[in-house]
Amino acid sequence: MQTIEHLRQLFAYNDWANRRMVVALKGVELPRAVGILAHLLVTEREYYERLYGKDSTGFDFWPPMSIEDCGQMARENADLFDKLLRRFDDEGLDITVRYRSSEGVPFENTYRELLTHVLLHSTTHRGNLMTIIRDAGHEPPRIDNIIYLRETKYI
Repeated sequence: MQTIEHLRQLFAYNDWANRRMVVALKGVELPRAVGILAHLLVTEREYYERLYGKDSTGFDFWPPMSIEDCGQMARENADLFDKLLRRFDDEGLDITVRYRSSEGVPFENTYRELLTHVLLHSTTHRGNLMTIIRDAGHEPPRIDNIIYLRETKYI
């Protein structure tokens, strides 16, 4: 499998897992968890913007958002990344992007590196969410990649 196709599949999984988290957090009173989910989603969006050279100086990665706002942003992010990845082939992933971090520091990374970071960052924070949900006495959603593959392989 080519890298681009693999990234498309991983971003589809990312969307599936994010939406399961939104559903899991609806109707429960876990503001810390909603804050982490908001951070995860806002970060995905900001990195999408960085792919186009956005200067992130001063960006707030921890804005207050409702679970409804998170659901909307999850849908929008999935659509943005899906459209982006459909425009690329493997060679396009090696294009270098120049951007500034939230501290104003200039960096250069490839599309491949930034897209990989988005996925790993989101996975890390979904893990945080699983712990918070479980510690609050709730059953967290099943969001393992293998569950996604089993559920969607024949769709």
